[in-house]
Amino acid sequence: MAMSPLADLDAQILEGCRRGDPGAQRHVYDHYQERVFSIALHYFRGDDAAAQDVTQEVFVKVFRTVQTFRQDARFASWLYRIVANSCIDELRRRRRFVLFGDAPKGLEPSTPAPEVAELDADVATALGRLSPKLRIAVLLRYFDDLSYDEIARALETTPGTVASRLNRAHAILARELRHRAPAGRTPSHEPSDDRDA
Repeated sequence: MAMSPLADLDAQILEGCRRGDPGAQRHVYDHYQERVFSIALHYFRGDDAAAQDVTQEVFVKVFRTVQTFRQDARFASWLYRIVANSCIDELRRRRRFVLFGDAPKGLEPSTPAPEVAELDADVATALGRLSPKLRIAVLLRYFDDLSYDEIARALETTPGTVASRLNRAHAILARELRHRAPAGRTPSHEPSDDRDA
């Protein structure tokens, strides 16, 4: 179920963040933390520890780099770009640990957190099988209800690429979930793989 997009950040609060004002930073954290955590939690298939790590990393980056934010874009779009990059970076880091055989204990996702458990298990599993770029596009579109233009700005790509990624994700999800389709209905097309657009 899509959630309504967040309102953009007040200019006075933003200016306070640029000055390093703890009150302004607390306001930003309180306003966006739940949404950032939710995206990360779904991205990492319910791995609460990974979602917490990414959430912390996102806000460290936000407050460290807020001076670079240009107000020709929405603050939320800039924040979503940091969230997407942080999720993808964390996934790469975790894959390197696994590749070299020194994964920390508890690295793999365990029992899904309650927020993820609310998602149908089949849907959550299918979502987790998408490639990182397809998965983040789906999360931004359907969990945060962002437009194609907003997703494009967040992912530093074009609306056409966003549309392509979402089309590929829809086809893959349809294939993964076809056993749940009503009798006689099958997905109209199936991709041969899930390479990113």
